[in-house]
Amino acid sequence: MTNTLALEFESAFSIRQEAEGLSEPSGLALAPDGRLWTVCDESRKLFCIDRRGQVVSTLDIDNAGLEGITFDAEGRVWVVDEDATRIIVYAPQTGEKIAARKLKKLAGYCAVAADFKGHKNKGLEGMTFDPLRSEILLLKQASPGLLIAITSQMDRITAIDRLDERSGFTAENVKSKKLHFSGMCYDAARDLFWIVSDKAERIFTFDRRRGTVVQSLALKNTQTGDTIHDAEGIAVDVEAQRLFVVSDTRAELYVFRVVSM
Repeated sequence: MTNTLALEFESAFSIRQEAEGLSEPSGLALAPDGRLWTVCDESRKLFCIDRRGQVVSTLDIDNAGLEGITFDAEGRVWVVDEDATRIIVYAPQTGEKIAARKLKKLAGYCAVAADFKGHKNKGLEGMTFDPLRSEILLLKQASPGLLIAITSQMDRITAIDRLDERSGFTAENVKSKKLHFSGMCYDAARDLFWIVSDKAERIFTFDRRRGTVVQSLALKNTQTGDTIHDAEGIAVDVEAQRLFVVSDTRAELYVFRVVSM
């Protein structure tokens, strides 16, 4: 049985680097070397940052409009282009494009095709890698919220979860149909997904095996009681028991300690 978890706020750091092109981070991922990477939808760059929010390096790429980022088992960088509903893979050392494919080209897309029609700016918002199943997971923001699993070969959709009220995605401050999702990461130690909603200002832990929310956690500074707004990216370090969240409008990195109760 999964232990009850709590988040203890530790610190906040500005990651705004206008000169580097980092103004509104829109995704977050933990690299194999333990550093954090983020994307900004207005820049044709990938940003490597340390755990105090300082930009360590940047990688020039050929695409803007990115909303999510993750690393696969080989250490390759995967990103998602919301505008084109496209998945792209880059080499982390050079920024060279390795592969790219639109979601609609994958086998099984017919199962979600209707969910992507007529919903501008409510498309793919995040992504993460599940090493236990060798799958890439894509997060659809809203109308409806979806968790879409695809093969690491980028050839077919293998599973779909609807992130709705029936599966436990609710919040008192937001109607269920307005519960937008803005980022996610996978926790291999607990076999759970951490999914953040910017509108609800909450983080949900989701058990994909059972198709249900395990916990709903308020996204706030527990030292001051202040709510953290506009969360767009999330990453977890299971060894250090730390959770990292970025806000796009505030361009801040928040660090939480994950506590098992």
